[in-house]
Amino acid sequence: MYSLILYRVMTSPYARFVRVADGMIWDVTNSVLSRTTAWSDSDTTLTPDTTYIGGTPVTIPAALPAGDFDMLIYDAATPAAADAVLIGKRIMWSGNNLIGLPIDL
Repeated sequence: MYSLILYRVMTSPYARFVRVADGMIWDVTNSVLSRTTAWSDSDTTLTPDTTYIGGTPVTIPAALPAGDFDMLIYDAATPAAADAVLIGKRIMWSGNNLIGLPIDL
């Protein structure tokens, strides 16, 4: 089950999750928050679904701890620090699902 859907045309989207309280980044490879994670370890691949919903489902990582996060969406085939943020949303995550509505950054 996904947490939300982004209705924007993207070809190679990915997300990064940054905790607001301390700037720690979700390390997808090791399933931990980290200050020193490599960019390539911090991208959550997203897959556009043009067949059924016409958008890109976003599934928040199941192990992401509860808290406020900046969810940053990029569109690049090979994730890199030079990629520009396409969409930024502040989310409140309970540890199981979103609380309230994401806020635009």
